[in-house]
Amino acid sequence: MTFLSRLLEPPRLRTIEEDERERHATWLELFFDLVFVVAVAQLGESLSENHDTEGFLKFLALFVPVWWAWAGFTFYANRFDTDDLAYRLLCLTGMFTVAALATNVHDAFTGGANAFALSYVAIRVVILVLYSRAIRHVERARRLAIWYFTAFSLGVVVWLVSLAVAEPAKWRLWALALTIEISAPLVGWRLIPKAPIHPTHVPERFGLLTIIVLGEAVFAVVVGVAGAEWQAESALTAVGGFLAAAGIWWIYFDFVDSEAVVQTLVGGLTYTYSHLPLIAGIVALGIGVKLSILDTAGKTGYADTGWILCGGLALTMFAMAAIQLATPPTLLDVDVWLRLATGAAALVLLPVSGELSPLALVWILAGLLVAQVVFELVGHEDHVLDHTLPGRGTS
Repeated sequence: MTFLSRLLEPPRLRTIEEDERERHATWLELFFDLVFVVAVAQLGESLSENHDTEGFLKFLALFVPVWWAWAGFTFYANRFDTDDLAYRLLCLTGMFTVAALATNVHDAFTGGANAFALSYVAIRVVILVLYSRAIRHVERARRLAIWYFTAFSLGVVVWLVSLAVAEPAKWRLWALALTIEISAPLVGWRLIPKAPIHPTHVPERFGLLTIIVLGEAVFAVVVGVAGAEWQAESALTAVGGFLAAAGIWWIYFDFVDSEAVVQTLVGGLTYTYSHLPLIAGIVALGIGVKLSILDTAGKTGYADTGWILCGGLALTMFAMAAIQLATPPTLLDVDVWLRLATGAAALVLLPVSGELSPLALVWILAGLLVAQVVFELVGHEDHVLDHTLPGRGTS
């Protein structure tokens, strides 16, 4: 391959090529993840500042377009990435638009709605340009690429119409646009087998995103409480929060089965969409730990925020249960019941979280996760700990 052809290599359907049975994330994808996490961090900071019920609902609402932006680039790259010059330039442009989106997260519901919408539209336009290349060059996946291009274009049109509409109708149009975009793989499911996803690349990409967000959650806690006056209670709360994060890491990377991605189409779609509440829950859990530490450190304005902890953990555990539930051959096995039980316990604690001290609540939730890890370690006698990236080991 000449230097010029390498720079201008057109897209191809890499997921069916025999010489790419095992494929891993590129450095460009990792770079993109780090930029994306900036937007996630901004969402978490917004929740930290507006930690009432309305703030939590707004956090979840804005998390959807942010997560979908990441998913859009990830699944295009999974199928069509040839790492040529055009692809690199488009991805770098997409990263810049994601950074712009991050700067507009705080004001999306307070006067900066149009700036947020325009930055999201810019992200989707880059995706459309990428799919136009796939339509032109990849005959086998052309029908799927045309379907995605059509659905995503319609979503962009609705986003643009929202610029001329007053609130709250503007937000309803946002919801409509996101529904059109996110439902595209579900409506066009018959086209997916013609252009399947790569069986090792997708679990690795989601695994990398999860580990980065877990790290960001710990980082947010450290930065958020750096100026707090540490006491025994706040220190113990921090320890409990770290144990909770470690428990989620252990469960996800050692016991969540990524085989759902390739075993059935329903399993693959469930695996994909379940990561939306899973990642949002991890972020909320980290913010909940931060607010709990601030409360125990004597900072005012952070009382009765433990419900964010409970809501975050419930989202994460129910999402992991859904992934396991969609993985044949078993359905309601012990792993599913454990995750459902932990999520249900978090929901039971949610309405009474204000009656418990932050220290007690954090340790109860951490204890539930640690107990689940221990139970699964004992129950999986044939389980071999594997600390490689998803798709690179035996887990």
